[in-house]
Amino acid sequence: MTTRRTATVSGGTLPGGAESGGVAVGGTTSPPSATPVSDARAQADAEAAARLRLVVARLGRAVRQRAAAGLTPSQLSALATLEEHGPIRMSDLAGIESVGAPVATRVVDSLEKLGYVARVADPTDGRACLIELTNDGRDVLAELWTTREAVLSKRISRLSAADTALLASALPVLETLVRDTGE
Repeated sequence: MTTRRTATVSGGTLPGGAESGGVAVGGTTSPPSATPVSDARAQADAEAAARLRLVVARLGRAVRQRAAAGLTPSQLSALATLEEHGPIRMSDLAGIESVGAPVATRVVDSLEKLGYVARVADPTDGRACLIELTNDGRDVLAELWTTREAVLSKRISRLSAADTALLASALPVLETLVRDTGE
């Protein structure tokens, strides 16, 4: 059984245009002023996390749907990892992707059949091989990134100048969230 947790932002607009008057978590509502300061901060953090998760997921899905290049999310992630890290061993790719070696092997095999990656001899260990992007792999990624950037740019261009500036000022904070590995 799956439990769905909901969070509503105090004084904000909910999906569908409904106004919220308090904070609702798990179906209960309480006014924001009824909690101590530390609880209020925790609640605000939880609300921000819920909104951010939803916004990032929806925006990511919208961009991916318009520019997928016929690749699965696993294939695209592996290509992006190879683009970022350069030629790497299969075990390193599996570790970075947080998958087991058999999954990484299947993904690499499928990308190899498409001509996007190649296995090359490891210059430091003749028994091992490295996985590297081919020129076709670099080309498909460049095209994909360009298309996705265009989709986002078009959406951003429809924002007001003030909202665009606000978005730009929030980017360093979002980048910090991405780099934070302290769970």
